[in-house]
Amino acid sequence: MSFVEQERMLFDLLFDEELREKFCKDSNVAFENYDLDENEKADFSVVRADALIMDAKIRVNLIMSQICRSYPLTFSIVSSKKEGLKLLKSLVGIKTMRTPYIDRSTEYGKQLSEELLQLSSLSEKETQLLTTVFQFELGMAWTTSNLKRLVLKKGKYQFGEIDILDDWADRPVRLAEFVSAGVIPISYKKIKKRLCLVDGNNLWRQLVSNPTSTSAINSILSNEDPRLVVSRAQIDHMSMCEPIVRHKTTELSEGFAPLFQHINGINSINTILLQLKQAGASDNILNGVKRGFYQLLETGMLLAC
Repeated sequence: MSFVEQERMLFDLLFDEELREKFCKDSNVAFENYDLDENEKADFSVVRADALIMDAKIRVNLIMSQICRSYPLTFSIVSSKKEGLKLLKSLVGIKTMRTPYIDRSTEYGKQLSEELLQLSSLSEKETQLLTTVFQFELGMAWTTSNLKRLVLKKGKYQFGEIDILDDWADRPVRLAEFVSAGVIPISYKKIKKRLCLVDGNNLWRQLVSNPTSTSAINSILSNEDPRLVVSRAQIDHMSMCEPIVRHKTTELSEGFAPLFQHINGINSINTILLQLKQAGASDNILNGVKRGFYQLLETGMLLAC
């Protein structure tokens, strides 16, 4: 007797709410899409509906605790809406769970990007806040996944030492590996401090028991100060089972964002500054831009070739 179909069905019962409801009402209907003989079907007769529902709930919450680590601000903002937590949990389904673990957060993010459009209760400002924050966190989720994949493939990954040479402004510059960036309406560090009262796996549990208040969101929206947030994924703890990745972030003024299109491994910082000067930029602006580039270099976000 093969247990493959039994295992597939049990997995689906845990993460497919519609199938689980069918099984609890009439197990014969739930068996239709599975190649099970009568003995294999009989094995499911001992499965209690209440125990199955409880098991599924526990597993979903454990998985949500993990995924919440990739989207802390997104989850916090969405939780402020009545239908928010239900929407977030609904995406832990078969499609998400059949995705390899290393890509599960990014697959979840792809589905979430579509579902966020269904939050009709969002104001225009809330929509802008949620959209920009989510896109930034999704970018970090992608760099996390890519870095983990590379580490597991090679067995290790060593970031180069940050060494800023005297002629750094004359050298061509490019973004470092595993860097993502986005413009959000307020400092990422400040908004995270306001909305994420706990860290790590505990955040999801906190949001379930105490969702973010509307007043907290309004407070953030009343103090907008758009920032370009640049993040680099790096290994925090090496493990061949699952490397732990953390993100180093640095923040610049929103006006710095258009300059990123000129960071291509060909232009030097002095070349970019010259172009700005020819366009009429003041010495004050040029000095600020140069400081911004240096900040990116000293934090390892930017590399001088």
